[in-house]
Amino acid sequence: MREVDKMEELKRAFLDMKRQEVLDLVKKEIESGTELLDILKACRGAMEEVGKRFETGEFFLSELIYSAEVFKAVSAILEPGLVSTREDEDSKGVVVFGTPKGDIHDLGKNIVITMMRSQGFTVHDLGVDVPPEVFIKELERTEASILALSALITPAFVSMKEAVSLLEEKGMRDNTFVIIGGGVTTDFARKEIGADAQTLDPTEAVRLCKEYGERRS
Repeated sequence: MREVDKMEELKRAFLDMKRQEVLDLVKKEIESGTELLDILKACRGAMEEVGKRFETGEFFLSELIYSAEVFKAVSAILEPGLVSTREDEDSKGVVVFGTPKGDIHDLGKNIVITMMRSQGFTVHDLGVDVPPEVFIKELERTEASILALSALITPAFVSMKEAVSLLEEKGMRDNTFVIIGGGVTTDFARKEIGADAQTLDPTEAVRLCKEYGERRS
């Protein structure tokens, strides 16, 4: 079977939500000497298609969550061999991501992070209940240009707003794209917090960050 056909077979298994078949195919391709980045790109292509089908209503949240778990499993297999080649990979951008202080929910955050990583973003996950100053320190350390904040309860809005205020105090606001998401967020909340974008859709979050990266380049 030609290499292209093998990658298409992998994509089809991914889109059919056949987790074990995907993992078996990945292992088989590794054993046959297929470039790890080619395998990764095929899985990323599948994840991108999952996102498109989610946006059109063909797939639902359950498929989005399941595909994210499959991608994480594939990444765990590929990661050891990719370490040496990772620096040659073209990153779509660097993101600092977390659930702000006052909130400990992380399901939505974790889904978006997996979607972002599947599309080539480097994501630094700070976890949950993260104080505003910790976000700023991580942005400085990583030189990330995107700050992503996720929340499912409104008390986290105070921390979100404080994080944006700290960016302004540090003179970092103009060079940082701030995107918020989570069930309680709205465009009105975005304006009050001072963020650049808000969405409840994981695939839209990735697209908005991609568009920001393209404007910067």
